[in-house]
Amino acid sequence: MEKKVALSIAGSDSSAGAGIQADLKSFSFLGVYGVTAITCVTAQNTRQVRFIYKVPAAIIEAQIETLCDDFSLDAVKTGMLYDEEIVHVVAHQLKKHHLRPVVDPVMVATSGDALSNKGFIVSLKKELVPYSLMVTANVPEACSLANMTITDEKDVEKAAKDIFDLGPEYVLIKGGHLQGDMVTDVLYDGKAFHHFTLPRIPQKKAHGSGCTLSALITGLLSVGEPPVSAVSKAKSIVWSMIHEGYTPGKGADVLNHSTTVQIPPIIQYSEQFDVWLQLKNAVETLLPFLPVQLIPEVGTNFVYALPNATKRTDVCGIQGRISRYKDQALLCGNLDFGASKHVASIVLAAMSSDPTMRSALNIRYAEKTLKVCTKLGCTLGSFDRGLEPKNASSTMEWGTNHAIATAGYVPDIIFDSGAVGKEPMIRVLGKNPQDVLTKIKRIADASFP
Repeated sequence: MEKKVALSIAGSDSSAGAGIQADLKSFSFLGVYGVTAITCVTAQNTRQVRFIYKVPAAIIEAQIETLCDDFSLDAVKTGMLYDEEIVHVVAHQLKKHHLRPVVDPVMVATSGDALSNKGFIVSLKKELVPYSLMVTANVPEACSLANMTITDEKDVEKAAKDIFDLGPEYVLIKGGHLQGDMVTDVLYDGKAFHHFTLPRIPQKKAHGSGCTLSALITGLLSVGEPPVSAVSKAKSIVWSMIHEGYTPGKGADVLNHSTTVQIPPIIQYSEQFDVWLQLKNAVETLLPFLPVQLIPEVGTNFVYALPNATKRTDVCGIQGRISRYKDQALLCGNLDFGASKHVASIVLAAMSSDPTMRSALNIRYAEKTLKVCTKLGCTLGSFDRGLEPKNASSTMEWGTNHAIATAGYVPDIIFDSGAVGKEPMIRVLGKNPQDVLTKIKRIADASFP
């Protein structure tokens, strides 16, 4: 097995939320082998930075030199460099080995404690930024680098141009410090601005989010992602890591670097994100209570369509479905648009009759389950695969339309008793994932009290 190698030149965070610890976890998340050169050792927790030990310049130099003698480095990032002496040593080594880094100009910790001294900015702008591939700055850092005040997106774009004029190939300014329910990061490549927007996650301090973002960008660059794509994907990953973060100490929350986090797909507009997030939350609610007896052999899919959806790529579903593992329901795969074929076809057909019926989920067929549905007051519709016309383009589309036409409306349940090589199936339909969840919960509770 061969892996790409990424180097982080940064400080050590004893709480493991930021610094090289966050960088290594980010590289590992991407399947990239991470190596490090430690610039400072900090004594910090989720509440404060108590002490900073600056690693001697000769040791920092030796770490980088030793790594370059052995590894073919595919990408490099810098984090906490602390002062002008470290900046000088790092810049010299990177130039010597022809490595253009992603520069995260770390100046202050999430706790508000300073992670750099007064001479740091001048040295960074003179020696390292001009040689960098990309600078990833938050708003306060961008203010320092561009020597200006930033209060809105127009200021962000001006600051990005000013920092670009210092010499980097790309400038990314993160918008988390600006006001608003949406957070927009702006990437400037010297010709155009690229905007990446996702909803703000309230009540999160997200210790280590800046380190993680720059490390993910670096890791993605190491595996061949173009810079614009690397930033887009990294932002989506960080959003999920923050969203599914937790609070291990008494201070700031930290990111969840687990590979099980659900990453939002590349979003073209806000409605897509809303649909994805509602479905994600519904799936997470479903898994703990879904009886494995209701999971069919082919697995369960759960979908939610955009308003006015007309094609499969307008429907968000589970790429790998929900499967049975021992006595638990297990999610296998990510949520994405176009991931479902059969259940998506059912929803699209239902929406052609009733545009409000945008969600559905399939469960195992059983006469007992149908009786439970009837007893609960659910409306039922069905189709017989044996009656499908030979010229039908889709069994699910034809069957759903047939069931709706026979009932005269879109029922809560559409089922079929299968055919040779085709598993019988029950589908639960609803206006949205929460509506479907409510119906499934009632069915599960009544079927397995």
